[in-house]
Amino acid sequence: MISTELNKHLEDTTRKLSLLGIVVADQKELPYGVQITLTGYGTSCKINLYYSRKKGPSIVQAGGDRSLLDMILGRVQTSEKPSVVVPPGLRAGSDEAGKGDYFGPLVVAAVACRKSTAENLTAMGVGDSKKLSAAKVRELYEKITVMSDVRYSVCSIPPREYNRLFDAFKQQGRNSLDILAMAHGKALEDLLANGEESVKIVVDKFCDMKRLRPWLTVPVSNVELRVRAEDSEPAVAAASIIARSVYLDELKKMSSTFGVVLSPGAGAPVDMIGRKIVSLNGDTVLFETAKVHFANTGRIVAD
Repeated sequence: MISTELNKHLEDTTRKLSLLGIVVADQKELPYGVQITLTGYGTSCKINLYYSRKKGPSIVQAGGDRSLLDMILGRVQTSEKPSVVVPPGLRAGSDEAGKGDYFGPLVVAAVACRKSTAENLTAMGVGDSKKLSAAKVRELYEKITVMSDVRYSVCSIPPREYNRLFDAFKQQGRNSLDILAMAHGKALEDLLANGEESVKIVVDKFCDMKRLRPWLTVPVSNVELRVRAEDSEPAVAAASIIARSVYLDELKKMSSTFGVVLSPGAGAPVDMIGRKIVSLNGDTVLFETAKVHFANTGRIVAD
């Protein structure tokens, strides 16, 4: 039987995972713990959760896709918000939106600015877009994108292109994290087209450097992969805002085109929306509006 403390640990971890677009596909009890199988971004892994009075809650890897494990462990095990200390010089950062959302595009934004501007961004309240309302995201987007001392670029991959890429990448032994790595590389390449090799780049960590390296045109030594980078690097926080605003705008346009209000996320309410849009437009509409490798597709078309 799972103890009260372990159950709380499980619920807290599951909540954090849901914010990342990670689904708990299976669960089984272990001696003194519980193992959960997780799926997301076209791949899967397992983690073991434990609780002891001496050590408190803990999480242990239990196999599966290493990049997904690294992303999950980095996110769910980090509880303290890092302080924002901006070093001098030109800074650049990238972040994404839509990777855990069934409907809509995958969007990556990259932002470059200097120390004084980064401090202004923090003072404006720029932060993790997932923690802000859509109205606040839009408000900050409109402020950031007209600042003369902020440079930004956006790589948006609509569902049709994303689904084609996923099929092509799958044949090469790759998955959706490679599509995300490609999009980060493209956004950074467009941002730093002037060849500023001395710029320090922070990427919100979603994979290891091995996966990202093929898509970078800047020296790897200039790039840092940082967990929850939007909390400690203003350039990444600004990129998070821009990416989310673009994602929400594209989702709104798609809703108008297909006659159904599409929502972010990948849970049961999204399945209901999926059934509605399919009933109006047929199964093929999912290829135009959604990331069809998500488990939602099977649940939607099965009904």
